[in-house]
Amino acid sequence: MRAIRETDWKALRSEVLETFTPGPPINEVAEFAGRKAIIQRLQDIAIERARHAIIFGERGVGKTSLANIFYKDLNSSTRVVREIAVDADSLDSFDSLWRKVFRRIRWPGDDSNLDTCYPGPIEPDHVFLELARFGQNEAPIIIIDEYDRITDENCRILMTDLIKAMTRLPNNPTLILVGVADNILQLVRDHGSIHRNLVQVPMDRMNGDEIKDVISTRVRRLRMKITDDALWRVAYFSAGLPFYAHSIGKYAALRAVEKQSINIDESLVLASLADCIADVDYTVAESYTRATEKIYRKGNIFAQVLAACALTENNDLGQFTAASVEGPLSKIMGEQFEVPAFSFHLNQMTNPERGNVLKKTGARRTFQYHFAEPAMQPYIIMKSLQDGVLSREVFEQFYVKRQKAFAI
Repeated sequence: MRAIRETDWKALRSEVLETFTPGPPINEVAEFAGRKAIIQRLQDIAIERARHAIIFGERGVGKTSLANIFYKDLNSSTRVVREIAVDADSLDSFDSLWRKVFRRIRWPGDDSNLDTCYPGPIEPDHVFLELARFGQNEAPIIIIDEYDRITDENCRILMTDLIKAMTRLPNNPTLILVGVADNILQLVRDHGSIHRNLVQVPMDRMNGDEIKDVISTRVRRLRMKITDDALWRVAYFSAGLPFYAHSIGKYAALRAVEKQSINIDESLVLASLADCIADVDYTVAESYTRATEKIYRKGNIFAQVLAACALTENNDLGQFTAASVEGPLSKIMGEQFEVPAFSFHLNQMTNPERGNVLKKTGARRTFQYHFAEPAMQPYIIMKSLQDGVLSREVFEQFYVKRQKAFAI
């Protein structure tokens, strides 16, 4: 292999920063490795008559990126996609939401701002008539992101009315709603009457193979190499969240470049965790600090309990019981810990004073806990390793166990 010049290493560093994108949503289909099936499903919805979609799931699973790219290769000689994307906010009404859309619509030969044509409140029929103006060879796709932020109940009712009415439009516009939610009923009112027209597209966390696809695809593009063990580490620490996959992948690759190597191994992935921690949203870091801080300089085991929660086996909804924390906590503390010794800590971490890190559901003696913020669990493991709250030896015991489950 020929020697790589200094200028080439600098160029490769720039390529790494352009290839791994933990911050902005992805905007090209080719960049969206690991989600081929869900992209195809949304494309089918856009082509079918009178079908619309609502993409919902946890925060951070890539919903916005998916909405940004699924339609990119739908253009053809007989169909031109006309995409209009807006973000909803907590103050939006039906009128203000559709004014955002109207301001982004331009008709040929008309430079006027469409929303100024409606001095009064915009109603579903106004939207119907404007969408009807798109040509038969156009494929209008209206994307409303952050739909969960809408608090106006009347807006949600009118959106349902609009979706019903849109079934009569001959030019087949597609409405895509995107929001953080556990189920569709949290986002849409009167769902029963529009269930044939509004297709549920739940977006789960990525599985291990999908995360590895995200990383290996980009590493190949960079003409670099990554070991299988390193890929496993990235998949584990990412916990199915694209942000962590991109962040860890980026910093591991940058550390390889700093060593003037094109090979990413397990040690570089572990070394990149400190950089990844610094990349995490400040609200996650702040909640962790509040959850584990010492009060009046007195010692406590909040950090250890939180690390144990992050290592705990959970169900498909990400929930775990207090009893399931006993094993990891006992390993971390080096002695047997049973529920009465830390139930106080679990309950405290569901309160604002401790950052609302956990949410509690169920009834007494059958309480289930889960992390309020999806990005918190991987952050806790990385932060606990960095601060020495979690020893490498204990971590490896649970890592190997989780890795085996991941492979099934």
